[in-house]
Amino acid sequence: MKKWWLIALFAFAAPLLSAQGLYLEPGFRYAHHLPLPIYADYPVYGADIRLGWQTDGSKAWEKFFNYPLVGIDFRFEHHTMKDYFDEESQKIIDLGNSYAVFGYCNGHIIKRPRFQFDYTWGIGMAYWPKGHNRLVSSPVTVHLNLDFGPVFKLNEQFDLYVRAVFSHASNGALKVPNKGINILGAQTGFRYFPKGRANENRDRDYPFEKYNLIYVLDGIGVRESNTMLGHYCLGNTFEIGYSRAFHPCFRYGGGIDFMYTGENKVIYEAHGALDEFHPYLTLSLAPYIAGELCYGNFIGHLSFGYYIWQPAEYLPLHYQKYYERLSFHYHFGKSKTFFAGVGMKVHAAKIDYIEWTIGANLWKW
Repeated sequence: MKKWWLIALFAFAAPLLSAQGLYLEPGFRYAHHLPLPIYADYPVYGADIRLGWQTDGSKAWEKFFNYPLVGIDFRFEHHTMKDYFDEESQKIIDLGNSYAVFGYCNGHIIKRPRFQFDYTWGIGMAYWPKGHNRLVSSPVTVHLNLDFGPVFKLNEQFDLYVRAVFSHASNGALKVPNKGINILGAQTGFRYFPKGRANENRDRDYPFEKYNLIYVLDGIGVRESNTMLGHYCLGNTFEIGYSRAFHPCFRYGGGIDFMYTGENKVIYEAHGALDEFHPYLTLSLAPYIAGELCYGNFIGHLSFGYYIWQPAEYLPLHYQKYYERLSFHYHFGKSKTFFAGVGMKVHAAKIDYIEWTIGANLWKW
């Protein structure tokens, strides 16, 4: 069965690699689950096949980000953890294999004629056929990837690379417990450009004027309660924000988050205090600061918020006074007035909700 999947993948890839700048990148990985002392006896063996294309500077962000590579990664992992006894759940954990697909951007920290030092970030989905345990409590998870390493250019068609790779899997608290899986390891492989590399357009100039934005967005998510298993809670964030573009690819700003979480009512019920509950106790308010990376119409957003008001009698166990939000938005059309995306709101690196967002840029000057 696996052989036929590989044949189908290569058959799919062949017509896509018929143009200059398109490439195929297989790689093999040896890794371990984190924390390493606990899972030292259970290595992970993996293989990746990336299909991608080299940007050529035909758009402003391509030139300013030093001509990155973008594409899709198909990842297979074989987890040797088959007999680990988890003391908290009092069960044997057998992870089996996992299969992931994610989009990625491969940038260059150092770019020389024969040598590069690259980084890659990526986000997508993973499938775990045996995903019913405390580490992975659902068969479908989010898959995050981050890697760094040197690349050696052999000729116009071939590169060799070695990289350190970190990946994270989580179901976004759609099913708890949601401990998640973190994997760190090393990968090596090669990159093949059948028709050669794309010609980089280095002579074109892109005029840029700094600008300011006022925007609004609304993000909605669902999670299983940490307090009472089997109870599902709705979360919502309405955001009013300001953003300052000081570079074609970088923005900073801040704003106010108005948030609702249905888990607060579940907590009152769990404490036998439902008669003390009032609807306003599901609300909270927080200012935030943010930084953004702009890849044309695609925006990566990282923000840090601090609650100035939240119900204090009972709180979800993972809540802190501060939170982080990582999200990705796609802006539609040339005007980029409207956008949509997905993100994660987390407290001290523990996820609160996966948020599906829509928004609009109201005022630009």
